[in-house]
Amino acid sequence: MRKQALPAAVCLDGFPRDPDFPQLETASDPRLMLQVFRRHLKAVSGKAYRIEECIPFRFRCRQSTSRCVLQYTLRVADSSSGRRWDQWVTGLLYAAAGEAERLWRELRAADPPPEIPEQWLAFEPVGFIPDLQMLVQVFPYDRKLGNLRLVLGGALRQLEPLLLAGLEPGRWRAEQWTIEPMRYRTELGAALRYTLRARDRLTGKDETRRCYLKVYRNERGAQTFHLLRALTDKAGAGESPYRVVRPIVYVPELRTLALEEAQGTALQQMLLHGGDWRAALRAVARAVAAFNQADVPLTEHHCLADQLADVNRAASLVRWACPELRAQVKALTAAIEAGLTDVPPAPIHRDLKTDHIFLSGDQVIFIDLDSVVFGDPVRDPAHLVAHITARVGLDALPADEARRAAKVFVDEYFAHVPPAWRPQFELHCVGALIEVAGGIFKRQEPRWPEKVAAAVAAAHRTAAGTLR
Repeated sequence: MRKQALPAAVCLDGFPRDPDFPQLETASDPRLMLQVFRRHLKAVSGKAYRIEECIPFRFRCRQSTSRCVLQYTLRVADSSSGRRWDQWVTGLLYAAAGEAERLWRELRAADPPPEIPEQWLAFEPVGFIPDLQMLVQVFPYDRKLGNLRLVLGGALRQLEPLLLAGLEPGRWRAEQWTIEPMRYRTELGAALRYTLRARDRLTGKDETRRCYLKVYRNERGAQTFHLLRALTDKAGAGESPYRVVRPIVYVPELRTLALEEAQGTALQQMLLHGGDWRAALRAVARAVAAFNQADVPLTEHHCLADQLADVNRAASLVRWACPELRAQVKALTAAIEAGLTDVPPAPIHRDLKTDHIFLSGDQVIFIDLDSVVFGDPVRDPAHLVAHITARVGLDALPADEARRAAKVFVDEYFAHVPPAWRPQFELHCVGALIEVAGGIFKRQEPRWPEKVAAAVAAAHRTAAGTLR
């Protein structure tokens, strides 16, 4: 589904004003929401929990034009035990009057009630805040991701023999498993880290095995599993400048994909903590160039119209979030629409950023390949350059060093692809920077107005050809 730009009426003012969601002004204020959650979240089992802080971490405003999905992290303390933890909570706002309350009553009347594993049950899983007309879901409850709480409850026990494969059979016994949530997008999916501790019956030696679980709302995980298996088989058959994270198993009844832990160090960490990042970026550039020219078994296409829809959606978010940037963003979007043309499609990762690339020795490993499609190949290097230039996840990296890192990558990439790919690169970077700016706002990053403005400024410089 193409992403739609915000209606023009929404952008007349600025975030958080929206004529269809007047409660958004309260819902977007962490101080006000701290008090709201303290009043309305109900602890289970008679516990006395204190919510110490409320931190917005992902806002999907005007999703499908008719609702807002607002995710928060609550810092919670148990006064009886002294335990503290982060609790994810989602608030859903609907444009249609009474819709949130209707859904709440429907969910409350569901038979049987949602079964939440005891270790994850702190507050009542679903609630309703009348003053905000907000439906509330407390992780891991998710009305469209019912498989998530099953996975967290231990439904994937078939993983144990797969993780212990390679150890001497019959001697090793699984002793303890833990699951740690890493990422969560309400109604869309979650990433979990699964750790298994086993013991040798004869020697008493301990062994720890780890993998990652991706829980999906739909069958996208099955497609990713088959793609990863094909790419893994192809890489194993010959020399390749890149690898992909190896799939372990896909469990269709739980819509969950298990993946081996990526070896090596994330490019993001290499850029942050020094070392020879120039050599790393050149290796990554060669790997991306090879992936964009590989024979990858794909059927899905993401055409120029799809790309422009993504850019326009991000641009409308930025214009709403930062009204002072409206003229610049409008001009940049117009330049993209006027300048980009269709090209022969090639495989693209489509979500290439510094924490999705690992390096182990001379080997480059790509992770998070759910979005791989046929598209304009130059979108991949532009996407990565935009994330480096805007320093997404790289706050500690000086801006001038980020620009130097981007140039090292660009020079190496275009030394390994056809010259015909080069002319539209700057325009792709401009579009990618606008999408990055929209993503910074959606993630409600600390100092997001400043970071959004910096990303738009980088897009303006890029449009002037400063990467040439």
